[in-house]
Amino acid sequence: MLDLFAAAAAKTTVMEKLQAVPKETWISLLIAIVVLFALVRVWKSLKEVNEFVPWIALFTVGGAVILYWTYERKEPKMLSPIFNELAKILPSRINYQDAPPPK
Repeated sequence: MLDLFAAAAAKTTVMEKLQAVPKETWISLLIAIVVLFALVRVWKSLKEVNEFVPWIALFTVGGAVILYWTYERKEPKMLSPIFNELAKILPSRINYQDAPPPK
């Protein structure tokens, strides 16, 4: 019976688990929520202009991010196989540094 009480006392509560989460995680979560809120507001604002304007903005920003990640090789680790293939087609800083200077 004492073992049961000892096990119950040793279990951490939800609040203790939440307090153990690093502050950086909470800051990142808060920033993600603010960015998501801002994206929804911008999307709705652009949607009032024209139906295609938000899509044009999405593809422009998305393309810029893909080009930046491919050139600098700063992509998330889980996307590295995709960007390894893209690096063969798109320009990459690594290719330019390895290439001999033009004559």
